[in-house]
Amino acid sequence: MNKNYYKTLPKKRMASGALILNKKNELLIVKPNYKDHWSIPGGVVDENESPKNACIREVKEEIDLDIKNPIFLCVDWTSPTPEKGESLQFIFFGGILQQEQIKMIKLQPEEIDRYQFLPLEKALPLLSENLRCRILQCFKAMKNKTALYLENAK
Repeated sequence: MNKNYYKTLPKKRMASGALILNKKNELLIVKPNYKDHWSIPGGVVDENESPKNACIREVKEEIDLDIKNPIFLCVDWTSPTPEKGESLQFIFFGGILQQEQIKMIKLQPEEIDRYQFLPLEKALPLLSENLRCRILQCFKAMKNKTALYLENAK
């Protein structure tokens, strides 16, 4: 096989995020200062980094929490738009935080302005449309003890 063959293959953008809850089953959302909407802790998967390790790293960077062994919930292929190419969006379950852990949250001021825990019905309208749909699917996956493959959050 030609050594350069793999260099000719397309590359996809990937991101990874964590669905994190408190004991009241409220969703942790963060307000990135570079977006108009709220999000979940997470970000771009670096080159040669696994989506799971990216999730762990991004949670540490954005809210200064160590999550151990996040559980895969879904991957969502998003079709290309004029602004962005196609991507793979991974979501992992980062666990249920105890009050002591919540008190230890420290925001990364370069990226994150605020965080809050909200009941799902109050958190969803603050998220982008795709993330909102993805999160709903993830809650279904957790309830059914499964993982999902999505395309454009469906």
